[in-house]
Amino acid sequence: MNTLKIDYILWSVIVLIALVALVMYLAIPGGKLWNHYLADVKISLTETNRQNSAQSLFTEDSLAKLPVLLRQHITNGGYMGKPLMDNMLIYFHNTKFRMSAGKEPIKIQFMQVNFVNRPDRHAFLTGRIAWIPLQAKDSLLDGFGSMTGVLAKQFQLFHSTGSEMDQGQLITVLADAVYMPSLFLQEYVSWTVVDDHTVEGEISWKGVSAKGRFTFDNNGNMIRFDTNDRYMDENGKGSSLVPWYVTYSDYQEQNGYFQPGSVSVNWMLPDGDDTYFVSDHIEVHYSINEVLLPI
Repeated sequence: MNTLKIDYILWSVIVLIALVALVMYLAIPGGKLWNHYLADVKISLTETNRQNSAQSLFTEDSLAKLPVLLRQHITNGGYMGKPLMDNMLIYFHNTKFRMSAGKEPIKIQFMQVNFVNRPDRHAFLTGRIAWIPLQAKDSLLDGFGSMTGVLAKQFQLFHSTGSEMDQGQLITVLADAVYMPSLFLQEYVSWTVVDDHTVEGEISWKGVSAKGRFTFDNNGNMIRFDTNDRYMDENGKGSSLVPWYVTYSDYQEQNGYFQPGSVSVNWMLPDGDDTYFVSDHIEVHYSINEVLLPI
C-alpha cells in the first residue's frame, strides 16, 4: 500500500471521527448557555430562599384585599388551604414557536422557573433549525432582563439587554402568575378593578413598572392577559411597544389544581395578530429547591 493511499485512509478516519464527535456534541443536552441558565436559577433560589419566612396558606383572610375576580380564580384553581408557593417550574410540552412574523413555526422544548419573593423569571428554549440546535435563554434576574440566542451551542445569534428588556420581562412575570397566584399577594403588585370581567395589575420592581389586564370568563377563570407595555424587536432595527396578549384555555386538573392546559402568546400587528408561541401540554411544579437537569 503506497504512502498516498495510507494518508487518504488516515485522513478519512480522522474526518469521520470528527463528524461523529460533532454529531454527538450537538445531540447531547447542555452547553454554555444552559450552564448560564442553571447559574441564574441557582442565584434566584439562593436569594429568595434567604428571604423566606414561615410558609403561609391560601386562606380567606390572606386573600381579603384582593379583587373578587382574583379570589374566585384562586378558589376555582383549588389553591385554598394549600401553601403559598415560593416558586414554580413549568415545562411546556408539545410547543410550537415562530421566530418572527411570516416565519414557519418550529417545534421546541420550553421550560421556565418563576419566583415570588422577588419577580425573577428564567426560561430556556431548545429547538432545531435545519437540524442545527437552537437554544435561547430568557431571564429577569433581580430587575435586569436579558434574552440570548445561540446556534449549535456556540454561535451567538442575539443578546438583548436594557430598560426595554427589563420592562418586557417584568410584565411577562405578571402574565405567568395565572399559574402562580401567590404573586398576586406581593407588595410589588397592585390591582384595579376595571369591570365585572377585568382587573388591571401593575407590577413594579427596581424602578421599573408595567401594567396588564386579566380577563375572566363567567366562571371566574382567567382566559386572557393584555398589555401595551411590552417591546417587540423589529428585526435588529430597534424595538417599539406593540400590544401583546396571552390566552389561557382548556382548564384541567393537575396535581390537585385546576389550571389552563393550553396557552398561546400573540402580538397584535397592523395586518393581523401574530401567534408566535402555542403549547397544549403544560406541566407545573411548585416550590422546587434544586437546580434542574436539562430538558
